[in-house]
Amino acid sequence: MKLISALFGRNKHKEAKVVTLGTSGAGKTTLIRYLETGKPVEDVDMTLGIDIRSRGATVGNWKLSTIDVGGQDLYKNALWGLAVTQADGVIYVIDGTIKKETNELEFNKSRLSFEYMLNILNRNKPVLVLVNKQDLTELKPYSVEKAIEMYEIAHEIRKRDFFVISGSAKYGDNIYEGMEWLMERIGKLR
Repeated sequence: MKLISALFGRNKHKEAKVVTLGTSGAGKTTLIRYLETGKPVEDVDMTLGIDIRSRGATVGNWKLSTIDVGGQDLYKNALWGLAVTQADGVIYVIDGTIKKETNELEFNKSRLSFEYMLNILNRNKPVLVLVNKQDLTELKPYSVEKAIEMYEIAHEIRKRDFFVISGSAKYGDNIYEGMEWLMERIGKLR
């Protein structure tokens, strides 16, 4: 049966390019490593510049090439736009532990980066927003509802193809639910 399926292409993977964006330290590289291995991720080095990972991850019957772009302002201004144009979908990672009331400077940087992403984004491109670091319960990460409020995402959801989840890139909590949504949306655009 495998031979027949192989001959008729039933086991072939669809391919997609996905870019991960967010501020430095939000968990973009951790997310990609989790998707590649399916195992908890202990330590990752900060991405400087752009890392195109073509060996990729597999989600369902999709083989992903991932574009991991550094979140520092230099890379955001120089590379995010290019990466977004090359991608079929976007994952925006928010550090759910950075709150306006405890770290206004970092929160504002994250919020401005999110707005920048919206400005360079093609309206037809699906966006998965991950409110990350839910595993750090002692830091009381905020919920999806709170992220939608703080980042003013509600009006974007009405205009664009957005899905917001909370989870842990480190342990993979809720990651595949979000990725399945993203792959379904990318598939509909083809």
